[in-house]
Amino acid sequence: MTAAVPPFAGAGNLIYRAEHVPRFVRAEGSYLQAADGRRYLDAEAANGTVAWGYDRQILRDALTYCQDLPALPSFCESELRLEVLQRLERLFGEAVGAPGRVELDLGGAQGMETALRIAFSAVGPGTVVVFEGAFHGRSGVTSMLSSSPRYRELLAAWGLEVVRLPSPDCGRCPHAAAQATACGKGCIAAATRWGSELSGVGGKGFSRKVSAFVFESVQNVGGMAEPDHALLRAAVDHARANGAVVIADEIFTGMHRTGPRWGFQRSGVSPDVVVTSKALTNGAAALSAVWAREPLAAPRTYRPGSHSSTYIGIPHALGVTRAVLDRWDAWAEPAADMERLAGALTSRLRRLQAAHPDLVRDCQAFGGAARLVLTGDHAPALRRLCLTADPRTGLVVASTGMAPDVINIHPPLVIDDQDLDVMADVLDQALTLLRESPEGRS
Repeated sequence: MTAAVPPFAGAGNLIYRAEHVPRFVRAEGSYLQAADGRRYLDAEAANGTVAWGYDRQILRDALTYCQDLPALPSFCESELRLEVLQRLERLFGEAVGAPGRVELDLGGAQGMETALRIAFSAVGPGTVVVFEGAFHGRSGVTSMLSSSPRYRELLAAWGLEVVRLPSPDCGRCPHAAAQATACGKGCIAAATRWGSELSGVGGKGFSRKVSAFVFESVQNVGGMAEPDHALLRAAVDHARANGAVVIADEIFTGMHRTGPRWGFQRSGVSPDVVVTSKALTNGAAALSAVWAREPLAAPRTYRPGSHSSTYIGIPHALGVTRAVLDRWDAWAEPAADMERLAGALTSRLRRLQAAHPDLVRDCQAFGGAARLVLTGDHAPALRRLCLTADPRTGLVVASTGMAPDVINIHPPLVIDDQDLDVMADVLDQALTLLRESPEGRS
């Protein structure tokens, strides 16, 4: 426990990872302001939540949609909920090319659990296959899917059998040293060998079988690693051939964070179930959405009463979602804008790599997400330095325990070039300080 934790606050939250913990009081655009008046540029965007930046107008618009219905009993329907469901279904169905149904939940982990309920109701409970480096939540069930054993130390659903395919991150893949190409036959063979007697994992024809394959199109917590597109397509095809339901975790990547509307569109795969959350409410309400290809969530397959949550019909959250969907629908050229943002991120990160070759090994950007790969496990120290390196402006970036050599960068999608220059300047100063610190010299 650090000295930054107030005596009345629980210490388990990620907020208290460091001694320096700003206390924010207001926000606007791409900036947060602390109680002491210092501004911080948000290059983490609350882990994908604040796609549209800090915009008060969203709450004003949301209020007009729900002020006549401020609350609602949990088992009641509303016109507002039906409108939101219909609009969400269109966003999913157009991308997959098939009709489906949408269930709502509160957050990403809850949405993932709902997705598993839908899959198990269709094909029966069974094994779940994921990639190494996966992160799908910290709840009792989703902690079993997430890679780090830390998530299962205090609470876990031990009865759930989970099989992990080799890491899709070429920098961590055990096959990478044995092949010249980034992702070759060895990787695909390793990811598609389950389902046989030899593998120990039941496939088609076995009573105890794989019921679901769950994947992220970009592994945020795993270090912003994107699976090779051929590898992901092969893994999806193999899962479907063995009767498993294919679930795309789009909680981080959904709604243009990595370029297209959904991250799975980058590789050309077609999931059966899609879970999204963060970008639906711009951080102003707790809500996740689970789309399931027809008839997976139809009443005869997924019976009424299979799922319930007190606040999934709350008009405030639905009003916020409707207001944010209005923003998405009004965006004229998302593909071109995301391509420009990826280019802007790439050019600045490459300059940092050239200026600090002893500390920066690689960089990559896709849409509004990027990774700065360091030469050692310096990401936690660099993240802390970004808060204080510049006397005028702090910078909020992300690092994770599963990838301590990677800085994750994903600012609001509306960030401009001037603010990207500020981001690059603060990173440059922080890298200079890191070189001079014990962490940088180790």
